[in-house]
Amino acid sequence: MKGLFKRNYNELTKEEINGINQSDKLWSKKMSKSGFSAEDLFKFHELSGEAGHHYRSYFPNHYLPLNYTKHEYLGINKFEEFKKLLSNKKTNELDLLNFIYKTESYFIVESLFDFYDFGHHDSYLFRELPLHPNFVVDFLLVGKNSGGYEFIFMEFEHPNEKATIKDGSFSKSFRNGIRQVEDWDNWIDKNYPNLFSLFQKVKNPRESLPEEFYVLDKSRIHYMVIAGRRGDFSDKTYRLKRKTPKNLKLLHYDNLLDAIHSYLFEQYKVHLKVQ
Repeated sequence: MKGLFKRNYNELTKEEINGINQSDKLWSKKMSKSGFSAEDLFKFHELSGEAGHHYRSYFPNHYLPLNYTKHEYLGINKFEEFKKLLSNKKTNELDLLNFIYKTESYFIVESLFDFYDFGHHDSYLFRELPLHPNFVVDFLLVGKNSGGYEFIFMEFEHPNEKATIKDGSFSKSFRNGIRQVEDWDNWIDKNYPNLFSLFQKVKNPRESLPEEFYVLDKSRIHYMVIAGRRGDFSDKTYRLKRKTPKNLKLLHYDNLLDAIHSYLFEQYKVHLKVQ
């Protein structure tokens, strides 16, 4: 299972390790007295640095830190490039996935937390997750709230194939995605210990994983299929969506654009044109 980034966050420079040590001392000193002020918290994050937050996390090479897009123009420019790619009638789902991988635009996927009530405490992303021997999940997005970690298994379908047929029923794209989700769900029921083994291979060697990663709780498992565009959907399509299992979300790519816009506005407080 490939990491998200070009560098390995399990291996730090001397300067980065020194920064972590200083931030640890600051934490110990302040928490033994009156606790952290806003100024102390800023100093703690500054000393830790981006690498330090990865290094401390459960999965250093899959961690999604807040504000990891770093600069306003980076996130906005990548969003504009992604929209342009999506508007190209020759673009398929592999083009979209490769863009996200090559440009490390993982905020595109992270933005989909907008449809859930978790992910704001801690979050991780796994790409091309193998469910041996027959399946590969495009993305697994893992997020935490006060109730612990929950998991979203995602399938990206072709953006330029209709998601519905003339009467509003699901087309082949959505039917294939739903069938894929059913296969994943059956695999998880039978093979959850194997999924835990995958987590074990890429976890932080300095940390033990929480129970959610090795004890199956189906209430924590969610699925998402993204296909087609907003114009494909009719009243019947939305009626069919409402009849799908509660743990399955069927979205079109305009839902994704809206989520990215919301994410970037929350990060930078700027309005962007979605289309």
